[in-house]
Amino acid sequence: MRVIALDVGTGTQDVLVYDTEAVLENNVKMILPSQTAIIADRIKAVTEGGHNLFLHGETMGGGPSGAAVRAHIQQGYNTAATPLAAKTLNDDLAKVRSWGVEITDARPSDEYIEIELKDVDIPALRRALQEFNISLPKTCAVACQDHGESYESNRIFRFQHFKQVIEHGGELRDFGYFDGRIPSYLTRLKAVHRTLTKEGMKSVLVMDTGPAAIFGALCDEVVNERTSGPIIIVNVGNGHTLAAMLYQTRVIGMFEHHTSMLNAEKLDYFLSLFIDGKLSQARVFKDGGHGCYISSSGYREIDRAYKESGFFVTTIGPRRYIMKHSQLDPYFAVPGGDMMLAGCFGLLKNYFESTRTSADT
Repeated sequence: MRVIALDVGTGTQDVLVYDTEAVLENNVKMILPSQTAIIADRIKAVTEGGHNLFLHGETMGGGPSGAAVRAHIQQGYNTAATPLAAKTLNDDLAKVRSWGVEITDARPSDEYIEIELKDVDIPALRRALQEFNISLPKTCAVACQDHGESYESNRIFRFQHFKQVIEHGGELRDFGYFDGRIPSYLTRLKAVHRTLTKEGMKSVLVMDTGPAAIFGALCDEVVNERTSGPIIIVNVGNGHTLAAMLYQTRVIGMFEHHTSMLNAEKLDYFLSLFIDGKLSQARVFKDGGHGCYISSSGYREIDRAYKESGFFVTTIGPRRYIMKHSQLDPYFAVPGGDMMLAGCFGLLKNYFESTRTSADT
């Protein structure tokens, strides 16, 4: 069986074409620029060319592409977008209009340069693989960060969602959505699913990038051997840093901040509070981060084990060097022999668990 796992981040999209009949080390792997970075460059080219801009396609991750749109408007050029594409900038379309974006179903005129928005470019991946006589699998698992559709603070909304998942059990399968069974408010994941099904993908799993990386870290042999006790896994990504508290592979708590706002000392401070069960949603949010949630019942269960063995702290992610001099003495995990593919391994774990569960029911 062959599955393509794609972890979509702010800076990169990490690709693994997994074949159950091949040695893991011989599977095809690619670390490519993320779609939001690629589209940001396309928008910048439109701005430099002195043209108006028309965005269409799907709701996707903002970040660099959103910044490029705002810069385009500031240069005095017109911008129009379809409703779905405009939600890339903000869920509140009234707010998007206030920034100077015209919301329309069609390109206003030939003077506007069209750019299609989507988090996953299946035709481009197919072409790239074909150059090496490799076919694109029809089965796929994709991760991207979804704040959830919210008209107030999407940071708070995101952690309300995480709270629900953790209280539901915090198991790996709780963080993924198989074959379109996605909550309506996770609009970015739903957009990814639409993109994939339009391109003929037959069996699709989607999940958030943070949990995908966290569960992928468990594929490191050293980390996996410690799963009988409490673990802190810190994914220091290009855009966001997410830490998860696990006990026997269940997520008990999570905290998330913006990587650009952290250094070793500050991250250690937050993690120390997190480990002690004293880090609050308000404390992280006030500092500009997304938030924190720790299950009180789960932490009581962890507390007994913590007193006996202490937390095992491990780190992954492209910016993990922030923790090089951490006072917490983290283990630098290398799941599957390639740290950059942690999210892909987490996706595969979730995919195979989900398909087994579907088969059982």
